[in-house]
Amino acid sequence: MPLSEIPKYFNPDTRRLVEATLEEAWQELNKDRHLDPAPVRAKLRRTIVALAAVGETDARKLKWFALHAWRGAIQAAQAENQKRMRAA
Repeated sequence: MPLSEIPKYFNPDTRRLVEATLEEAWQELNKDRHLDPAPVRAKLRRTIVALAAVGETDARKLKWFALHAWRGAIQAAQAENQKRMRAA
């Protein structure tokens, strides 16, 4: 993620932390899959930035929560699709 996409109110260390954590999370998700990077990276970025904005600085926690938020969003979308298919 370019540093220009990270909120300017973050200090330089936090900006680097967000950038590095996003890259690690993206690499983990994309290593065995062929994912569309734009929506996945956007979800990861939103989660990491939100947590960093409330003071979280542990890269492991940021990554863990971002990955689980993405997986939760996928599960919710799959459940919604199944619900629509049953209703049709």
